[in-house]
Amino acid sequence: MKKIAYFSNTDFSLYNFRLKLMQEMKKLNFKVYACSPRETSYFYEKLEKEFVFKELPLKRSIDLLGGDFLYFLRVFWFCKKEKPDICHNFTIKPCIYGTLAQKLAGVEKVYCTITGLGYSFEKEGVLKKIVVFLYKVATKRAEKITFQNPDDRELFISLGIISKEKTKLIKSSGVDVNYFSKEKVKEEEKGKIIEEFNIENKIVVTLIARMLYQKGVKNFAEASEIIKKKDVDTRCQQQKNVEFLLVGPFDLENPSGVPEEKIKEWDSKGFVKYIGERRDIRELLSISDIFTLPSISGEGVPKILIEAGSMELPLITTSVSGCKEVVKENTNGFLIEPNNSKLLAEKIEELINNEEKRKTFGKKSRELVKKEFADKKIVKETISMYNIDN
Repeated sequence: MKKIAYFSNTDFSLYNFRLKLMQEMKKLNFKVYACSPRETSYFYEKLEKEFVFKELPLKRSIDLLGGDFLYFLRVFWFCKKEKPDICHNFTIKPCIYGTLAQKLAGVEKVYCTITGLGYSFEKEGVLKKIVVFLYKVATKRAEKITFQNPDDRELFISLGIISKEKTKLIKSSGVDVNYFSKEKVKEEEKGKIIEEFNIENKIVVTLIARMLYQKGVKNFAEASEIIKKKDVDTRCQQQKNVEFLLVGPFDLENPSGVPEEKIKEWDSKGFVKYIGERRDIRELLSISDIFTLPSISGEGVPKILIEAGSMELPLITTSVSGCKEVVKENTNGFLIEPNNSKLLAEKIEELINNEEKRKTFGKKSRELVKKEFADKKIVKETISMYNIDN
């Protein structure tokens, strides 16, 4: 039996973004390894039930001579022992250290997927130079480097990290459009959430993301403040019935992490209703009327954005790499410049006050997602890259 191993920086990312791909490879009679830190029991226990789960501790912060080197050694010894035929790496450290360790261990086929650039590319400096150098060393040894959006691919080529011939564009991780369908959510399930958060007869504007400034969480709260203060001034009944739902875990290990105190402050002032990390994402999207992801910096292609689109929601996001791939301006939503809370508020307000536009944009969102981001399409493109018949 042939073997394939998938490496990522969290068990969450393997389960949430690679599950369909791993399941398909298992159907093709591959022994599938899921390799990541063991962080959240909900995710690694599900991975253990379907695949061979290999715990590989990894810190996301830079630690070249400590944790990073240990990760390199762990990947090397894993590959020497298990001898996978194919390794596929996701996120920065697995793409760099994983690739180097896998090739040193004798793995024939190694692939990397760039799922976004991360904070190391946000500004010029020593950190960016180090990461660019490491990428150059590692990617030369990979069979193929896939990108989720064309901007990231062009940047890697322009920086001399990789030649164009070694790249492939596979847009997003894909979404299960059958599962993420508003028809699949029962009215009873919707009713429970509406009752839980006391949002009956309210227009719900939702942001689901890790609590990072990079994700535009602050802009979301500021846009709410603008709209709600305007409400006080104008006594607009429509705007009184709006709830800004903020969903997602804290990520204080990330330099862009929003402190818990700040989220609590926005919540206490009534700008947002923060409900923490949730598993019922489909159900939350089903009771939402508008979805926003006002990211400040580039992404791969945010899965939550295509999930929201699949649920027939109008989308408001920024014109940064990855996000702009999912929204066609004034067709299924709005593209705004990053870090502009005033403009975000204006676009949210426009949709609040136009139910017909919300419905039209929502239908167009689902059409676009089904055409370009369905998981079956993405999985097929990825497996074809492996050349498993050769």
